[in-house]
Amino acid sequence: MLTPRLRETETVGRVLFLTPDRDAAAALQATLNRRSIRCESCATPADAMARCAIEPPALLLIDTRSVSEPEDLGPLVARILAGQPTACPLIVLAHREDIRFRLAAMRAGAEVYLPLPRDTGELADRLAQLLGARRETPDKILVVDDQPVAALFASRILQGAGMVTERVCDPLEVMQALDRFAPDLVLMDLHMPGASGIELTGIIREEDRFADLPIVFLSSELDPEQQIAALRIGGDDFLAKPVAPGRLVECVRQRLHKVRERARRQQGPETIDRLTGLATRERLLKRLDQLIGLTRPGQPPGDRRGANAGQSGQRGLVYLELAGGTEALERVAEVVAGRIEEGDLAARAGELAIAVLIRRDTHLTLAQFAQALTYQVGQALADGTSTADLGGGWYPLVGGCNDSVTLLSRAGKAARLALRRGNRDLGHYHRGDQAAEDRTLQSAVLQAIRASRIQLLFEPIVALTCAEGERYEVTPRVRLGDGELLAPADFAPLLVRANAGADLDRWLLTAGLDAMRDRLIAGKPVQLFIHQSFAVVAKEDWVDWVRDQINDRDLIRLRPILQLEVAEANAHLELASQRSSQLNRLGIRICLNGIDFSERSSRVLQAVYANFARIGRHVVQGPEAESITWLIQSAKASGAKVIATGVDGPDAVGRLFSAGVDLIQGPYVQPPTGSMDYDFIGAKAGSTMRETF
Repeated sequence: MLTPRLRETETVGRVLFLTPDRDAAAALQATLNRRSIRCESCATPADAMARCAIEPPALLLIDTRSVSEPEDLGPLVARILAGQPTACPLIVLAHREDIRFRLAAMRAGAEVYLPLPRDTGELADRLAQLLGARRETPDKILVVDDQPVAALFASRILQGAGMVTERVCDPLEVMQALDRFAPDLVLMDLHMPGASGIELTGIIREEDRFADLPIVFLSSELDPEQQIAALRIGGDDFLAKPVAPGRLVECVRQRLHKVRERARRQQGPETIDRLTGLATRERLLKRLDQLIGLTRPGQPPGDRRGANAGQSGQRGLVYLELAGGTEALERVAEVVAGRIEEGDLAARAGELAIAVLIRRDTHLTLAQFAQALTYQVGQALADGTSTADLGGGWYPLVGGCNDSVTLLSRAGKAARLALRRGNRDLGHYHRGDQAAEDRTLQSAVLQAIRASRIQLLFEPIVALTCAEGERYEVTPRVRLGDGELLAPADFAPLLVRANAGADLDRWLLTAGLDAMRDRLIAGKPVQLFIHQSFAVVAKEDWVDWVRDQINDRDLIRLRPILQLEVAEANAHLELASQRSSQLNRLGIRICLNGIDFSERSSRVLQAVYANFARIGRHVVQGPEAESITWLIQSAKASGAKVIATGVDGPDAVGRLFSAGVDLIQGPYVQPPTGSMDYDFIGAKAGSTMRETF
C-alpha cells in the first residue's frame, strides 16, 4: 500500500497556501475542507511567516506568483520556515513554464513541482496523498546479504530510521521472502554463493508484480562494469560498501519516494477512466508500447526484461465492443474487473469498448480466457435490463506488429466482425494468403487515402537539457473500411508500389500545418515534426509548394521541422543535399531519421545540413547501446541536436542524458495519441531525470 485513503472524519494537519489569487485560495480551501483537511491562505510572505510562527504547517504550498523573480523563491521559503521544529514539506505551483522556477523549487527543497491546476479537485487529491503518506505504516525493507553481520548492520540502521526490516542470508530463499514479507524495497548484495545479486534481480524482474519494486545494490564491488551490469538488469541504485548510515537511509528514502511518485503518475486520475473505473486507452497504449520495445528484434543476449523473455506464457488483447448505451458499458466494466487476474490491464478502449491485456500460459489458454470472458459478459448483459449487443475479439501479441495503435485496432476489428454476426461470439483477427492479402490491402489503403480516412497521432518530444517549448512528431494511421488502423510500416510500402506516396505526403504536410495554425490561433504554439518521403521531395516544385503552404497559413515564424529518412537520403544524396540547402535558406529545419553506426549515416550527416538527428529505437535499445555516446557526439559534430526515440524507462533516460542526448520520446514519455495534450510543465523530462539519478 503506497498511500492510504484518508478517513472521512480524520484531520491531518494544516496546509498553508501562499498565493495572491484569492479565488484560487478560496476554491482550494473549500475542496480540502470536504476532505477533512484544514487549509489557510495568505496573500503576502509576511502573513505566511506570522502564521507559521503561531502554528507550524503540515505542508507549505507556494504559488510562484508570490515572488517577482525565480531566485527569490529559495530565500522566501527559508524565511517562512525559519525556526520550525521539524522539516515542512514544500509544494511549488508554477503559474507558467520557466525552467528557472523549476530549478529554484528544486534548490529550495520542494518535494513536488506542479503546474497551477485548473481543477482544484486533482490538486486536493495530490495534497491528500502527500499528507496521508506521512501517516502510513512503516516502510518494509528486505535485506539480502549472505554475510549475517553485514545484513544485521544494514537492518539496524534502517530500523533506527523507523523502517521495518527482514533479513535473508540464503539468496535461494529470496522469492519466498518476497511473497511472505511483501517489502517496499529490496537492499541486495551483489556477490553471494548460490546466486548472485544480478541473477536474483533478473528473476525478480521477470515477475510483473515486482516490475516496479525498487532494488538497491549494496556491495563492495568497485568494478564499474559490474556496477553498470547490476543497474542494467533492473537495479535502481548502487551503494558501495562501506556506506555511511546517513547515506544508506537517505538513498532508501529517496528511492521509495521516487517509486511512489512514479506509481502516482501511472495510476493517477489522468490514467483512470471516470465512467468505468478502468484504465484509459492512453495508459493501455503506453503499456503496449513498452511491451513492443521489450520484444524488439536484436534484443541483447541476457536481457531478460522482454514481454515474454525469460518467462513462460503468452500475451494477448481481448476486445469487447458494444452496441448500446453507457449503462451497458458500466455493467461490462464491472464484470471485466471481477474476472481479470493479477497482472492483467483492463481499459476503456473506445466510446463503447473495453480491452484487456492479458498473459496466460499458452496460446490456447489465451483463447479460452477470451472466449470465457466474452460469454460471461454476454450473460451479464442478458440477465440485466440492457438490450445491448456484444462482440468479442482477441489478438495475440506474437511480435508480428510493432505499433500499439495497430495492435488495438486489430483486436477491435475482430470484435466488430463478431458484433455484426450478432451471436455474441468471439472473433479472432487473422490473415490469409499473404499475396492475396497484400493486393486487397493495397486497394483498401488507396481507397482510404482517397477518402481521407487518415488519423493523425502526435508523440511528444521532450527536451532533456532545457525548456524549449512544445514539440510533437506527427505520424499518420490509415483507417480501413472495417475499422483497422494501419501504421506507416504497414501501408507505406504499398503506396510506394502504387506510386501514391507523394499524395499521402502532401496530405500529411497540409494537415500538420493546419494543426499548427489552429494551435497558434488558440495561443498555444507548437512545433511539429512532419515526415516527407523522397517520392514528394524529388518533385521539382516541392520546395516552392512547401513555402507557399507555410505562407498561406501565416506560419512564417513558426515553421515545421521536416523529417527525411537516412536510407532515402543516402539513395538520393545529391538531391538531399540540394533540398537541405534550399530549405535552410527558407528557415525550414530538417530532422534526419534513422541515424545509426553505419557508414551510410556518416555520409548523410556530412552531406545534408540537418538541425536534428533522430536515433532509432533499435539503436537506443540494441546490443550496441553502450557505444551510443560516440554516435551522439558524431551527430552533434555535424551541428544537429540529437533525439532518442523508443525510450522505455528511467534507466534509459539517465544513460541517454549522460551520453549527451538533447531530446527524448517513447513510451516512457508518452506514446502517440490523437491529441496534443502532453503536460510539458508538470511532466517535464527534468523531473524524469531527477527520478532517474
